[in-house]
Amino acid sequence: MPADRRFLSIYLFGVFIGALDTNILGPALPLVAHTFATTLAWTAWTITAYTAAYIASTVLAGPGGDRIGRRSFFVAGIGLFGAASLLAALSPNLPLFLVARVLQGAGAGLVYPNAQAEGMRSFPEERRGMALGLFGAVFGLAAIIGPNLGGLLAQSFGWPSIFLVNVPLAAIVLVLSRRLPKSERHPQGGVPDVWGGVLFSLTLVCLLLALSAASLISLIWLAAALLLGATFALRQRRASIPFLDTKPLQTPAGAFMMAAAAIIGLDLAAAVFVPALAQRQLHFSVLMSGVALMPAAVVGAVLAGAAGVLVDRLGARLVLQVGLAAAGVGGVLLALPDLGVARFIVAMGFFGFGTAFTLGAPINRLATLLYRKEQLGEALSLVAVARAVGLMVGPVVFGLLITGSGFAAPFWLLAAASVVGVGLLFRVANHRQPATPAS
Repeated sequence: MPADRRFLSIYLFGVFIGALDTNILGPALPLVAHTFATTLAWTAWTITAYTAAYIASTVLAGPGGDRIGRRSFFVAGIGLFGAASLLAALSPNLPLFLVARVLQGAGAGLVYPNAQAEGMRSFPEERRGMALGLFGAVFGLAAIIGPNLGGLLAQSFGWPSIFLVNVPLAAIVLVLSRRLPKSERHPQGGVPDVWGGVLFSLTLVCLLLALSAASLISLIWLAAALLLGATFALRQRRASIPFLDTKPLQTPAGAFMMAAAAIIGLDLAAAVFVPALAQRQLHFSVLMSGVALMPAAVVGAVLAGAAGVLVDRLGARLVLQVGLAAAGVGGVLLALPDLGVARFIVAMGFFGFGTAFTLGAPINRLATLLYRKEQLGEALSLVAVARAVGLMVGPVVFGLLITGSGFAAPFWLLAAASVVGVGLLFRVANHRQPATPAS
């Protein structure tokens, strides 16, 4: 039975807070680097720390919410996110700031899959693309407000104010959450292996450190990654409920869909560096570099709802391929030499188009078709993890490319990855009507 739509706005508001934090920090990255006396490449690790925690948290939160109750996980995530935002604002040094970002990521991971799963239950099966489109529109709205608010706050009051704004917003959601009814529970089985999640995230972090460190230290981090990865694989085989439920993904369609989700994350990571690009090459101020993202944000917000409707009518795969192609065009426009304001604005329009047609409804709809109806949270959490892997790897790789080759290199990589994603998705069925997931 569909859930009551009267409470959908509360779940949308909760997701909005996490989405706002994804975009709000971009214009302030150079200021954060200056405060902590480090480089832009190392400052990008604040995004990686957030995403690593998000990966572990969201995979546990999806199936955990399905079994224990999504409302409880949603409320706990909002509370943790608000408290961690306060800690980030008050951090006197980079290590404590990274801890705060880890806690923020963990809180956001609890919120996202459970809010979306409850939102989808508000709509009949044949209109769930529209439901996911609403959440995509929320991301688009956050993309409009985030960079502009981040640039304004950072330039006027300093970068800590970017995190302080989350505290009252989280408090409002917590108050409103008292009206939410208890969620359905599907208590079969249990919660996936927690330590498996920790090992998975630590393996990714060590691999990224191996990319960033000097030669000898790089080998040490690589050895640690191999050891942790082997331990994780062993736990996957032995755990009664593995951290990653990969059975629905052990087909060419499932594997290629997850690869496409990771490429979407890589595309999103590139957007983090757009304000810095505007500051360096177009000589924008911190405030104006946030405003520079407005064309992408407006286009993304306007088209996100339409993308959800098109998913129901034309099929998720086709919509997703169009979105990846648009993101690739945006990358090429930014990578070409002699970047001017006019070409920059056009590129932002293509990025917004790509975001609307990839993030939210299309990829999430493909994921939910692989799982049973009572596993909505689990399906959404797994595709979120694949997307987050790309978002986690992106800042480190792009930061290194910028340091070594300038701002064109990461956007050429983005364009190439987008083309690869379009090709991979030809192996995925283009469902025009809701399919019944395999039991």
